[in-house]
Amino acid sequence: MKRIISATLILLFAFSSSAYAHTGLTSSSPADGDDINEDVYEIVLEFNTKIELTSTVKVFNVNNEEIASNTQVNDNVMTSGFMEPLENGTYTVEWKIIGADGHPIQGTYSFKVNQEEINDPAVSGESGETTDAPTEEPVEEPVEEPVEQPVEIHSKIASNDILVVILVILFTLAGGFFGWIIGRRQK
Repeated sequence: MKRIISATLILLFAFSSSAYAHTGLTSSSPADGDDINEDVYEIVLEFNTKIELTSTVKVFNVNNEEIASNTQVNDNVMTSGFMEPLENGTYTVEWKIIGADGHPIQGTYSFKVNQEEINDPAVSGESGETTDAPTEEPVEEPVEEPVEQPVEIHSKIASNDILVVILVILFTLAGGFFGWIIGRRQK
């Protein structure tokens, strides 16, 4: 009886730990919620295990239009590059991967590009025109340091994992019940 219960508990722990060993997003650049004030030429996503080459990342602007990009996968890093830097606005990143465990996982996050246009006085002064109008001196405002936001991972757990957990629990209960019956008959 003790052997049956011990065996079922070992199986329960063995299957339950493998059911939750999914690949997940560990970092991204730009990160979720970032407010970027420089040119963004690429999106870099890093995962905690190797991902399949068929994994994809798509970037959408505020109008839900996909931004054309070139995606490359190298071990556990997926990079998506753009031909031109992203314009000011809010962007949504949608990624879909197949992790080392073979399960498809997907997630989304967003960031904002907010570059102020800088007027270069050397360019405007080339015309040779002189004006007596007063010039405005730029006032430097204190820049707040961005607070690092944790990467939120919105992933879908495959229904097969839930099924495995349920089956392990049912087999454990059935094994315990049959062990109890066998133990009562032996008395």
